[in-house]
Amino acid sequence: MAYLDLAEPPTSRKTLFFILSGEHASLPGAEVRAIIESGGLEYDCQTENYRLLTMTANPRALKLVSERSLMYDQCGILLAECNADVQEIHRTVKSQPLEDITKNSATFAVRSARIGGVARSISRVNLEREIGALIKDSVPRLQVKLREPDLTFLCVLYESKFLFGLSTFKKPSGLMAPRRPRKRPVFHPSTMPPKIARCMVNLAQARPDTVFADPFCGVGGILIEAAVIGCRAVGMDASIRMLRAARRNLTHFNLNGFGYVHADARDPPLGGVSAIATDPPYGRGSSTMGVKMTTLIQDFLNRAAGMLDKGGHLCISAPAEVDVESYAQDGGFDMKEQHLVRVHRSLTRRFSVLRR
Repeated sequence: MAYLDLAEPPTSRKTLFFILSGEHASLPGAEVRAIIESGGLEYDCQTENYRLLTMTANPRALKLVSERSLMYDQCGILLAECNADVQEIHRTVKSQPLEDITKNSATFAVRSARIGGVARSISRVNLEREIGALIKDSVPRLQVKLREPDLTFLCVLYESKFLFGLSTFKKPSGLMAPRRPRKRPVFHPSTMPPKIARCMVNLAQARPDTVFADPFCGVGGILIEAAVIGCRAVGMDASIRMLRAARRNLTHFNLNGFGYVHADARDPPLGGVSAIATDPPYGRGSSTMGVKMTTLIQDFLNRAAGMLDKGGHLCISAPAEVDVESYAQDGGFDMKEQHLVRVHRSLTRRFSVLRR
């Protein structure tokens, strides 16, 4: 396909779009950016809201995100943008080099999305039909095929604008269902759901075939997601019972943990770790084994930098009232970003991304 060459050199760039899952204002976009950074690719963001991210980057970023993210819906090449006006939309689509874009393809479909309830005067059904007719008129050899077409064009209405793109990757449905906490042999009420656990792994810029660690691994929710994307996942916990539970859960999914270490995270016996993501114990159903929660997190962050390779990232979840930023600075970390997520009336989590 002329508009998607994953073999292009890293310096080559196109304008890309990512339709995000949208359940949180900032986490999905942050996850996409972290995945791209972890792949060593540069990017320049153009548009970002809770459901849409556009940027200039190497097209290989699309494949990276499709392989690792659970917080995107689909992504692809942005072909054109204009105002959300029907006549202008038609002119914009007709002006595209559709013959070149569709080279070596025989079938196509047109899909649409509306972000934020905008442009209600424009019918999505009519828009798909009209854009499909324009493409067919421009390239008569193409046939419409609604299931598994060679090409899928995406029309997005957002703010006061229209985006016309070529969708190249779409997240399959049901990816997380088999790994839901209650589907595992050992369940614990405080374990992270798969989507959030995967997001934390990605925010830590974990990469396949590198060592990843969770120093408070519990029953292994975060370890599972790190292992799924190909990390050499090491679990550490002060409880032998938790380590055994983590091993059992990973084995259930045919995942091999790289190691299980019985140790206090405040005195870690590990080094040479590329990325860390962790959710220390707090709240209902969690045990700090007699240590004050804030003390546990502070002492851990004072020692965690010694585990990480220089330039490595750590993503930690903690209650919003915990002063993670000060603890991180004292421990030799730079604060990269933070995200607040309300869990329930008495708990708001702060996800902090730290860089050594």
